[in-house]
Amino acid sequence: MASTPPKRRVPKTKTEKRKVGPDTRSETLAGFGDEKQLSSQTDAALDLIRSRIVDMSLEPGSRIDERLLVDRFKLGRTPAREAINRLVAEGFVNIMPQRGGTFVRKLDLEEMGEVIVAQQLAESILAQMCNLDDPSLLPDLMSIQRRYTENVKKRDFLAITQLNQDFHLRIYQTIGNALFFDFAESTHRHVRRLNVYIYEKEAADPEYQSKEFAINLDEHNRIIEVIERQDREALIELLPHHAKGTHLRLLRLLERKSVGPLRKNLTNLGSPFA
Repeated sequence: MASTPPKRRVPKTKTEKRKVGPDTRSETLAGFGDEKQLSSQTDAALDLIRSRIVDMSLEPGSRIDERLLVDRFKLGRTPAREAINRLVAEGFVNIMPQRGGTFVRKLDLEEMGEVIVAQQLAESILAQMCNLDDPSLLPDLMSIQRRYTENVKKRDFLAITQLNQDFHLRIYQTIGNALFFDFAESTHRHVRRLNVYIYEKEAADPEYQSKEFAINLDEHNRIIEVIERQDREALIELLPHHAKGTHLRLLRLLERKSVGPLRKNLTNLGSPFA
């Protein structure tokens, strides 16, 4: 009789290490995160470069290669090479032989639309499949929410988007499907970059941005309350609605011409299950 293959474990979410400071151009790997919390120099390099892509210090469409990472971030050649390979696997970097190199993934309107649709699809499925009986889910979400609230007050966009990702991925963990978790994690990493872009553009209107962050905080609290009372129907309505926040904030920027010339019309995008 054939043996049953072992089940893949869904990875625990881990806050991506980052160094946020006024001079990201002169960053080095030394001083980036606590070395005791980094499994290897390659992991540290990956976390650093991913964060610089998310906060767009490494601009969408810009060239990224070993020499850049060695010279600008003082990485060794092997960690630099491995970081690029893993960022290719994550979809943040594209190999383009016709242009003779590797480049940070673009962030034009077509790309934004794909990110928004993927996010809404993932959150709609999450609402239907998450395990509401996970005994550690509520305390974990409340802990993340406290840190999220603190960083919203500081307007630390990189930390805000990381903690938002942690909040949602903690719920995805309860499904117990490693392939779907991988999809959700990849989607939320790209949502992070889009949200950082949106938040930086919104900063010109602090009153509006404060209102939007208050909505986000309230919706996270409502998600926690719905999970606590194990109300599946309410969660099925709430999670896709919450995901639409990114879409609506982007549309406002387009209407106010805060986003440069882009191609695709997002006004008709909605929930995949609408």
